[in-house]
Amino acid sequence: MDDMRMNFDYEHGEKLVEVKDLSMWFPMKYGVTDFITRKEHRFVKAVNNVYLDIYKGENLGLVGESGCGKSTLARSIIRLYKPTGGRIILDGKDITELEGEALRLERPKMQYIFQDPYSSLNPRMSVYETIEEMLLFHKICPEEEVPDRVKEILEMCGLSMEVADRFPGEFSGGQRQRIGIARSLSVNPKLVIADEPVSALDVSIQAQIINLLGDLQRSLNLTILFISHDLRVVKYITHRVAVMYLGGIVELGRTNEVFDHPYHPYTQVLTKAAPLLDPTNRTREYAIEGEPPSPINMPNGCRFNPRCPFCQEICTREVPELREVAPGRHVACHFPLQ
Repeated sequence: MDDMRMNFDYEHGEKLVEVKDLSMWFPMKYGVTDFITRKEHRFVKAVNNVYLDIYKGENLGLVGESGCGKSTLARSIIRLYKPTGGRIILDGKDITELEGEALRLERPKMQYIFQDPYSSLNPRMSVYETIEEMLLFHKICPEEEVPDRVKEILEMCGLSMEVADRFPGEFSGGQRQRIGIARSLSVNPKLVIADEPVSALDVSIQAQIINLLGDLQRSLNLTILFISHDLRVVKYITHRVAVMYLGGIVELGRTNEVFDHPYHPYTQVLTKAAPLLDPTNRTREYAIEGEPPSPINMPNGCRFNPRCPFCQEICTREVPELREVAPGRHVACHFPLQ
């Protein structure tokens, strides 16, 4: 696959999403015994004090180990979760506290492509009904224009009206994901969150879906937050990449720069651990030793310090801020690897 990214001018770019000091904590079960013993309430701290800007027309990658909070952050941004703290600004409007009808009116601006195309579609609704429901519920077009709009969206995603009367169970995984993409694009969103959109598909189909997303982004000027654990895909499709570890962003910058010269120790090991497509190369860099700490009991100081080979005393005391260490490069580390 050839690099499919466009050149992106961040200096003159306009912000579509501004995430400011965002946190998302989930309360743990609190039983009768806990109440009697007055045990302190505990929380799973899935996302902690995240700052992130997403520019109009860009594809921003979000990577990290399983359980680091990528999907929770994305679902908080799109307001599937109500954040515990912080603010979310979408296209100049604060949507953090919106509820009910006010939030519903903002929904068409932000759509989600789910990881599993098998469970994200209603098995009792035909393809036509799936897209029709979105168009009518959000009042995208008059009812008499729905057939033409459905046809346009399906063709845009590499499908035809011949499949409109069929149900999800009659399609392959790749076709279902195309239907999910068509559903998301039916309301003309400004922000699309693609949460591991190809991880459940065969390798031969993954490239087709990735190329489709790239074509749609260019033709519709979409803004995409692309979540993936496959670093090869992220390097191929995204303009910038944010690296996440234990609920926080530890590095942010242009994709090529982050992959070619990582500044954070975690990013360095993460990129080296990515599998190579060279069958003659049987050497492998070892992954980081140990497991990530529990999001219930966060370590003091830098979250990465229990596993960092460069840890010093200050790392166990002070939480490093995500700061700019080079033009366009932000790192949350006391001793970035420059």
